[in-house]
Amino acid sequence: MISLRAVTSKNLWEIYELKADEKLVGTNPQSLAEAYAYTLAHGHDRLIAYGIYHEETAVGFMMANYDPKYDFMDNEGEPYFYLWRLMIDDNYQNKGYGRAAMNLLIEELKSGVHGNANALYTGVVPESTVTPKFYGSFGFVKTGEMDDDEIVARLAF
Repeated sequence: MISLRAVTSKNLWEIYELKADEKLVGTNPQSLAEAYAYTLAHGHDRLIAYGIYHEETAVGFMMANYDPKYDFMDNEGEPYFYLWRLMIDDNYQNKGYGRAAMNLLIEELKSGVHGNANALYTGVVPESTVTPKFYGSFGFVKTGEMDDDEIVARLAF
C-alpha cells in the first residue's frame, strides 16, 4: 500500500538519498533546498513536501505548492497548485507507485485541505518519452506555455 508522509526531521535522510534520472527530475537534495527556501519566503502552509512510501519503505518524493497569485494564461488568475517534483527511486520504478501517489495527491488537493483551487499544473521535460503519457493519463493537457525549459501541463479540478 502506498502512503504520503510529510518530510520531517525523522525521514529527511531517507528522502534525501533516493535517486532517479537527473535528466528528467531534479535531485532530492536540490528539491529539499528549494523547499526550504520557498517556505522561508512564503510560509509552510504554501508548500507540500511528501515522501512516498510503500508500506514502511521510502520509494519516492513529491513536492507541490499552492499559489493564489501567479496568472497562467489559461487560469485567469484563479488559485492553483503546482507540482514541482514527482520522483520514484530508480530501484522502485515501474511498480505503479508514482500513479498511486499521484492519485492520492490529486484527491487531497481537490479536498481543499491546502486551499481551494481550480487546477494542478506541472512542468514536463520535453526530452521525456514517459512523463507526457503519464500525466496525460490523469487528464493533464499542455497549456502552450513554458516554465523555463519545461512544457506546462494543466489538470482542471
